[in-house]
Amino acid sequence: MAQQKPIILAIQNDETDAPHLVGLWLEEIGFEIKVLPAYAGEEVPTRVPDFAAALLPLGGHMNAEEDHLHPWLAPERALLKDAIDRDIPIFAICLGTQLLAVAGGGRVEKAAEGEVGIYEINRLNVSDPVFNFESAPAAQWHEDQVTVLPHGATLLASSKRCTNQIYRIGSKTYGVQFHPEIDLEVVKWWEAEADNAFKDSGKNTIQAEMAAAEQALISTWKPIVQSWGREVLAGL
Repeated sequence: MAQQKPIILAIQNDETDAPHLVGLWLEEIGFEIKVLPAYAGEEVPTRVPDFAAALLPLGGHMNAEEDHLHPWLAPERALLKDAIDRDIPIFAICLGTQLLAVAGGGRVEKAAEGEVGIYEINRLNVSDPVFNFESAPAAQWHEDQVTVLPHGATLLASSKRCTNQIYRIGSKTYGVQFHPEIDLEVVKWWEAEADNAFKDSGKNTIQAEMAAAEQALISTWKPIVQSWGREVLAGL
């Protein structure tokens, strides 16, 4: 009998933001990605299910505390708090990183200047087993940002417009404000379904930016995402 693959539970908050490249990269090293379509009404557990080796909360156009419009956000924050408390690994992306911050006692607010497009992020002089770059391009699409880190978090990287780009909680939990999972096709979809972040960015399109940076983005973030995945595997 074939051995069952460890499962990462991906919480999809928006129809247009699936695990996509990050999911593929993690599947390559031996994970199964189970997607929970919270945006479509599927119930979000408030405790990490026994089958889940890790969590992957994804992005979305909503604010992290917009519970009156998106009622699954409160249970999702409870789920993330449970994972923090039990040191169950998390790789949180964009809205996911904002939900993680609030769940851990931090704060999210609208940024003075959002980021939509390709922006350079810089790692701080902090040792980390997963994020070992110095400076790298990142695909950004957000108008909110984490302004107060969750309790016990270590800041790992910043950009000129956003101080809290990457942070770590515990041993294997990370929040990233940018979108390592997207490619040019996703950007085209997001532009066609323009949200407030894009409308307020002052840009008509970022497709040329994305096309020019796509290979550099993949070569930078694929090994880092897989490094996180291998840390998770090593702890099982």
